[in-house]
Amino acid sequence: MAQNSKKDQIARAALPLFLEFGFKGSSVDMVVKRAGVSKPTVYNHFPDKTALLSYALDLWLRDGPAPQLRVSSLSVLAQQLEQQCFTPTALGLYRLVIGEGRRCPGAQERFQSGFDRPWRNELKRWAVEQGFDPQPIEAHFSHLLLRQLFDGTL
Repeated sequence: MAQNSKKDQIARAALPLFLEFGFKGSSVDMVVKRAGVSKPTVYNHFPDKTALLSYALDLWLRDGPAPQLRVSSLSVLAQQLEQQCFTPTALGLYRLVIGEGRRCPGAQERFQSGFDRPWRNELKRWAVEQGFDPQPIEAHFSHLLLRQLFDGTL
């Protein structure tokens, strides 16, 4: 248990660094300082930064609730997606995996399968349940996501 808590501590300290400075711009020394551990401790838990990013992403996915869209109108749906799926951390992770996915393809796939696809599947389920064609609904919210990623507006 102590092993996992130290590992979790390191990963939780690393995620904001990855979000702010990117994968390449975040050094192990920065993680050491933020986590309050030694460099050997980091390398005892993670063989490299890729493994650290993957684990930090796994923790974020595990801690975050799966999206559950339980509304009856499109305007409330937009608010709920913003609160559950378009959070600053989620948007930062989108930017990270889009911009640096080639450096960390495992993290990119984890994010897509653990976050991006589930909220899109939940959106499709909601649209069908409400009697809407899911394709234009998903296209609309994908467009909103892109706007948020590029210019910060929904």
